[in-house]
Amino acid sequence: MKIKTILIVGVLPLALFAKDDDMAGKIVPRLIESRTTELNQTINGINSHDISSEVENTSVGQFFTNESSFSQKKAKSKKSKSKAAKSAPKAGAFDDLDSEGSVDSLSTEEAIREFAEAEADIKATTDSASTGELPKQFILDMTTSIIPTESRRIAGHYGPRKTRMHRGVDLGLCHGESRNIVAAFAGKVVKVRNQGRRKGYGKYVILDHGNGLTTLYAHLERWKVKVGDEVEAGDIIGVGGNSGRSFGAHLHFEMRYNGIYINPETVYNFEEGTFQNVSIAIDTDKLQEAEAEFQKELGKSKFYKVRRGDCLQKIAHMYGISIEQIKRLNNLKTNNIRPGQVLRCS
Repeated sequence: MKIKTILIVGVLPLALFAKDDDMAGKIVPRLIESRTTELNQTINGINSHDISSEVENTSVGQFFTNESSFSQKKAKSKKSKSKAAKSAPKAGAFDDLDSEGSVDSLSTEEAIREFAEAEADIKATTDSASTGELPKQFILDMTTSIIPTESRRIAGHYGPRKTRMHRGVDLGLCHGESRNIVAAFAGKVVKVRNQGRRKGYGKYVILDHGNGLTTLYAHLERWKVKVGDEVEAGDIIGVGGNSGRSFGAHLHFEMRYNGIYINPETVYNFEEGTFQNVSIAIDTDKLQEAEAEFQKELGKSKFYKVRRGDCLQKIAHMYGISIEQIKRLNNLKTNNIRPGQVLRCS
């Protein structure tokens, strides 16, 4: 019984293996021969058929692309891309604008101090640049001027912004455009300063153009001039960026005559890339009248009427002051306020 078991276990598998090997020697050549025959028949069939008919009647396993289905796939791909493009933010678009619709941020006491500091610095610089007795009227020859950016999109207008004045025009710098900032007029560099990475105007340059006219270029990524350099209109003075308190790359552009601010939009037509007139009459009396109107408008915004759901924290954030300041200005003992209540906020 043991000898039979040994024979069955040891000899039988060898016999089966030899049988399989023998069968393999017979089956494999036949399989290769069969596949070769099928391949030759397929090739002959392809050669004997018109390609266009095969394209119209495509089937699985054949390497032909149906042109219409390819176009449909391409169209679907384009459609999905266009949907993605619509859902994605546009290059250069300012999606992080502050509550005032501006690319300049002013939401804290610290920010207010920084812009006030820059304001004082600019005033001191422009006042020292404008030496001697200056006429009340000055004719500005715009044929000698160039808009300081390639961009023609206004991201922020000149005028009141709740509790402060926005003294310039913000020109958005989109991706793909040149970000070179050029001198608006021929002049001399009188100020090159960096307020800080996230402070005030960041990196800015001031040019003196003579006759009491000065221009400022703020939120630069870097400058390419130094104090004392003389430039011509169109010369590169820096590269636009996002330095200082700013959301999105843009140029903050200011103009002054005899220390009084000029609204650049009364001089340039930024959207069209030209000027409002060949010659612009700059009159200090008219500039001061316009300033008085702006200040009158600002005076209205010093008071806020409380609405349902408002709280002191929200109102303080809106006006860029602290809760304690609002309480002090309105003689409030607690943080409780009611709808309809009028609060002084500056």
